Amino acid sequence: MNQIPTKECDVLITFPKSAQEETVKWLLQCFRGRVPELIVRVRYHNNTKIWGLYFTTNNRSLLRGAEIHGLIKEVKVEFGGGKREFTVDEKEIFLHNDDIDRLLTSEERQCIVRSMIDNLRALKNETCGNIKFLQGQAIVPLLESKGIIQHVLPIHDSKDLSFLKNAWVKKFWKNQPLNKIAEYFGIKIGMYFAYLGHYTKALLLPTIIGIIIWAIAGKEQKIDDLLFVIFAFINVVWSTLYLEHWKRRSSEIAYEWGTLDKEDDLLVEPRPLYKGNLIQNPVTNRTERHYPAWKRNLFRYFVTVPVICISLGVVFGVMLLIFMVQDWINLKISKGFLPSFTKFLPKVALALSIGILDNAYKKIAVWLNNKENHRLDDEHENHLIIKLILFQFVNSFLSLFYIAFYLQDMNRLREQLAALLITRQVIGNIKEALLPYVKNRIKLFRIGYEMTSDISPNTLTKQATEIKEKIVSRVETEIRHRKPEKLENVKPESSVEYSGPTLSQAEIEASMEKYEDTFEDYLEMFIQFGYVVLFSSAFPLAALCAFLNNVIEIRSDAFKLCHTFQRPFGQRVQNIGTWQDALEVMSVTAVIINCALIGNSGLAHRLFPNFGTTEMIVLIVALEHIILACKFLLAYAIPDIPHWIAQEKARLEFLRRGAFKTLESKVQNQSSIDHGNSPVHNQDSPLENCDKYSKRYAEKDIQ
Repeated sequence: MNQIPTKECDVLITFPKSAQEETVKWLLQCFRGRVPELIVRVRYHNNTKIWGLYFTTNNRSLLRGAEIHGLIKEVKVEFGGGKREFTVDEKEIFLHNDDIDRLLTSEERQCIVRSMIDNLRALKNETCGNIKFLQGQAIVPLLESKGIIQHVLPIHDSKDLSFLKNAWVKKFWKNQPLNKIAEYFGIKIGMYFAYLGHYTKALLLPTIIGIIIWAIAGKEQKIDDLLFVIFAFINVVWSTLYLEHWKRRSSEIAYEWGTLDKEDDLLVEPRPLYKGNLIQNPVTNRTERHYPAWKRNLFRYFVTVPVICISLGVVFGVMLLIFMVQDWINLKISKGFLPSFTKFLPKVALALSIGILDNAYKKIAVWLNNKENHRLDDEHENHLIIKLILFQFVNSFLSLFYIAFYLQDMNRLREQLAALLITRQVIGNIKEALLPYVKNRIKLFRIGYEMTSDISPNTLTKQATEIKEKIVSRVETEIRHRKPEKLENVKPESSVEYSGPTLSQAEIEASMEKYEDTFEDYLEMFIQFGYVVLFSSAFPLAALCAFLNNVIEIRSDAFKLCHTFQRPFGQRVQNIGTWQDALEVMSVTAVIINCALIGNSGLAHRLFPNFGTTEMIVLIVALEHIILACKFLLAYAIPDIPHWIAQEKARLEFLRRGAFKTLESKVQNQSSIDHGNSPVHNQDSPLENCDKYSKRYAEKDIQ
């Protein structure tokens, strides 16, 4: 099955098979009548039996959209260099201002077109089937949330995608092309892969130290205890330095990608599923919904909290049941009734149950979060992150806490941690990359089967002959109308072949699954980070397992983005957001847990045999406070934003102002010569433009 490239299309809207033709026509008329800057075409996909609307726009609208979105673009050297927000009035100062394909990436074009699509607003008392719109409400997001629209997706750029497949997915041991990733998939996804690569490199230190400790451990108890304490302390220091270095690195990346000083959008549209009473927005004067905070809090405290507590109770019950099975199997093994390898079955069962409970709880958390009815997407996402992190923390670490602090069995803790790490990583990679790819191929095979199931071999042969005759006829016509010197460039008749059943690029991409977000990827790394910093002192090879997994994770995540899922719309972010706070909390928790392991595992009593219980508690608490104090002092001493960024911003601003003053002086002198010291300026004169640029720069403070 071959693919026909879809050209002159930035964004595609598809409808389900059950969509009515009247709905498609109504939406098409709305776009053509209310958003004239959009170029929209409609097609019916015979192969997949769905309607599609193809969107693009002209260069003028793209430039205006770049200004509205505040896209950061490179400034010409003669105007000071560096980067700044693009404006149409000052487009002459920007690099590649005369070439729209070099000025804007395909991801930026698609985001601009998507914003135009979302700008289609409903009229007063307008309806679509059973859906009633508010006056001024965005039509497409609501139709998408209600299932009237199946997908709103950006189309892949074959040239850029091919580059990423070759330079990113296939180059296993090469550095990631982060700039190209951010340009193609957006800064949010680029930031995730920058974080994943940075974290993977940072794991090299605990990996090497863990291998050394694992190699020399087991010879003498006193040495093992000392190594345990040293490695626990190294983990705490490493996690602090790693997080602080990542904050500095993310600031550098955000500065390079132009989002370090990104301002919050005060005019963000409410979520399509947001419900509430109708009020008038005091800023936009549009009628929109409002949901009082007390109702949200009432649901949160009387429904969300009890449901989460019940879910955590289920996790605890499942864990105890599996531990009872583990004890029963160990007893049977000791009596010779079962082979020794069966002792690993409950550990694997626990890891599998964690994954099953994760999936079940995620559905519950999404339902609870939707019922809380948050107004904005960011607010909705942050509350969902908190709910899932809380459950994931208990679900992933409860068994380890139980073994470490109740059973106080370090050997069992080591075995359990190894089983959880390895099993979760194997299952995670299969679930994230392999299964979606297989499902996508099966779906395409089903479409291909439906395309050809009703066609007999004789019909196919006849169609192939007709198509070949048309192609040959067209080639012969071109040959007759071409000059003799160019005939050698025309393919001969023997090279024309029938390619068989084909699907358009738009049809294939519309049949793929939607890439939801980086949420699941961050959550997986959060849990893995917890395994490494909380309990790896008991299992020194935990960092090695995490490192090997992440080397594969980078390419498997790249593979699913380039091969398996629909291309996502890009998003502009400053950093990794709430996940940074979650990692900070995990790092602080690591100090408490590692100190508790030292005091509760019998290790401290062996190191200080003369200490009683009181002295031991005082020692552990004092050690914990000292480490926490050192950790916070270290974090405070290291600035989140490197000093060179502030210097570079000030230097570029200084050069720009100097460049504009020089240009203004030259224009004034030339104008004086041309007009006999009596310059007369019209509205579009170069001098007035220079004055306008200089004033605009002068109004900015050097940061």
